Amino acid sequence: MQIFYARYLAALPVDAIQCIAQTRRRDRCPYPVLAPDTPAGEWALLPVTAPKRHGKLAPLTANMAIYDLTHLSYAEQLRWRTQHCPAHAAAPDVAHIALADWEVFDPRLHHQHVHTRLPAAARKRSRRS
Repeated sequence: MQIFYARYLAALPVDAIQCIAQTRRRDRCPYPVLAPDTPAGEWALLPVTAPKRHGKLAPLTANMAIYDLTHLSYAEQLRWRTQHCPAHAAAPDVAHIALADWEVFDPRLHHQHVHTRLPAAARKRSRRS
């Protein structure tokens, strides 16, 4: 996932990422972050890059499939980064029942998550356009 031009590894597939807000009943919000009535990210093949090591960028080795949110508004990217559904993003003082599931992506540590093809649904959509 790419948010604010930074890359993160999510604990679950994009459509299964759940809001971390606490409900009035003290349960975890059951709604997903990917909401049907909000702008969606776009799957893209982008270069694999590694963090800087000793002032140098690691060489580009290939492209990888990334769910890119950088074209969305600041508020939408912040909603994703804080892992809230649209309703809880509108409530600034909402309590959290869990920590956000993001981990900063490092291609050296997370190489098993580097996929060089877009997900099947994204490939079908790109063929239709």
